[in-house]
Amino acid sequence: MAVIIPFKGIRFNLDRVGDLAAVITPPYDVIGPAEQELYYRRSPYNLIRLEYGKTGPEDNDSNNRYTRAAATLQAWLEEGVLLREEERLFYLFEQEFNYHHMLFRRTGIVAALKLEPYTNGVVIPHERTMAQPKFDRLQLLRHCRTNFSPIFGLFADQDGRLAEFSTPVRKTVPLSDFRADDGQRYRLWAVRGSSRQEALARLLAPLPVFIADGHHRYKTALRFARELNGNQALPPGSGYVLSVLTGLQDPGLLILPTHRLLHGLTAVQLEELPRIIAESFDTRVLGDLTKLEMRKFTALLEREGRSAPVIGLLLAGRAWLLTAKPGATGNNLDVITLQERILRPILQDTDPELYLTYTRDETEARQAVLSGAVQAAFILNPAPIERVTAHALQGEILPQKSTYFYPKLPSGLVLYHHTLSYSDR
Repeated sequence: MAVIIPFKGIRFNLDRVGDLAAVITPPYDVIGPAEQELYYRRSPYNLIRLEYGKTGPEDNDSNNRYTRAAATLQAWLEEGVLLREEERLFYLFEQEFNYHHMLFRRTGIVAALKLEPYTNGVVIPHERTMAQPKFDRLQLLRHCRTNFSPIFGLFADQDGRLAEFSTPVRKTVPLSDFRADDGQRYRLWAVRGSSRQEALARLLAPLPVFIADGHHRYKTALRFARELNGNQALPPGSGYVLSVLTGLQDPGLLILPTHRLLHGLTAVQLEELPRIIAESFDTRVLGDLTKLEMRKFTALLEREGRSAPVIGLLLAGRAWLLTAKPGATGNNLDVITLQERILRPILQDTDPELYLTYTRDETEARQAVLSGAVQAAFILNPAPIERVTAHALQGEILPQKSTYFYPKLPSGLVLYHHTLSYSDR
């Protein structure tokens, strides 16, 4: 089902940029203004100038972050800051990181993934996206014809075939091996040879790919390919998108929850909230919010969540445990249960995004309630990956920010250019 091809990747020239840790970035969607400025200062060759450039009051149709990115990309190619591979490659990628004092290693294949409409059931989304980031990415793609950040895709690998395939590749000298400022270690190997590359393509061929991260980038790539459809003068490489593909059973695959912060409710809605909750949940008060130890609170959520759907609630100076009543949630994930059983009834037909902000830090959620910045916080357990993919296979799209695959993939290790990476010339 899924089609992947090797490509002539474009990588930073170490002789020009020195330390790779100084030029890579996270994906654009987790970069705020302060981080953007930091990456600008880190190196004159930092990818931020291509991936997420600054805007200014003088910007216009002919001089803006997208035109500047295109000009910088061309200059770096001409000056040898960026180099194109001499041969088509797949890459083996390993990301090593710590979380709560535990060491994880996540392995993936870097490939050009053939774009498929979602309706074909080959590439499958799992959560909703917002419009503005897609427009921003489309503008960048129109100007640069390059994927600077990979999408993160998952495929079923119950038999551990990717690990078996990776063993001989790991014995070769890596193209890069370094630690970033946050302590994460990145290693990248070339997968060479037609027989090995064909074996890797066959490994993926019968399988669908689930998008873990990068929905905006994938949908943008689809839209851009449709724009070019039928125009023979434009590059056929636009039919593919840069991807890192990891097995669903990879021991380094870590999903974190994204907690919901609720604000803007009227006095009437706040009065209705306990009644709406009581219809579907048994409630238990866990104590004064000022004295609540969030690490213990989330540990309790995790334990209780093994036997029934549970949601943590921080409201009016207290912490609550909401346990779904039998039959109230069906087989839904906690995030869907929250959406359908609490948020939708209290917000009625209004857009829930007008009332919600998000955080992955439960301590931040607690402080936001205590300070009065928000009216309530819903603390969630991580969504099990097998249930996320089961919902996706059934065509069920989860609410925005239902999952957070930790950590994010780096941007800048390998770039995919629609012409230079695809063409043999």
